[in-house]
Amino acid sequence: MSGGGDALPAAPDWVRVRKEYEGGAIRLSDLAELEGVSPQKLMSMARCAGWKPRRTSGAKPAPVRSTIARLKILLQQRLAALDGEIEAISAEATAANNERDIRAINTLVRTLEKVLELERKDRAVRVKRRKQHRDYTDADRQALAERLKGLAAGPEAGDLDEPAAARPAGDHR
Repeated sequence: MSGGGDALPAAPDWVRVRKEYEGGAIRLSDLAELEGVSPQKLMSMARCAGWKPRRTSGAKPAPVRSTIARLKILLQQRLAALDGEIEAISAEATAANNERDIRAINTLVRTLEKVLELERKDRAVRVKRRKQHRDYTDADRQALAERLKGLAAGPEAGDLDEPAAARPAGDHR
């Protein structure tokens, strides 16, 4: 019973496949084809094994602010195009055309409202982050004041006799 060519394909080397997958240099479909599995099987394996998400270009995802800015630009372009269409057909305006244009404008306005809401939320998150870095408790302030007093007083006589090895780690007097 020599199966002349009917041998099962070798199982993929999942360690190597994971490196290729997480690296993102190879398209997912190409990687799946090289390993003899379907793209769905590869995605399923990645999800189940907890692999890092792919970064196809190695670049970080766009920050929220730049995405919002891009959305605003797209909305402005669409609105300008819609204005041009309205001017072009104003002579032959019909009720159907007017209704279509009104719906398109309403959609643009709702989209703009959502973009502005995203912008407000992003701004609130940034302000909150900045504020969190500035908040100190009274105990923190008191400890800092005591430390500054100690530094301003200079080295005490007892500190000069204390060997550096006897100080706690991180204490660089």
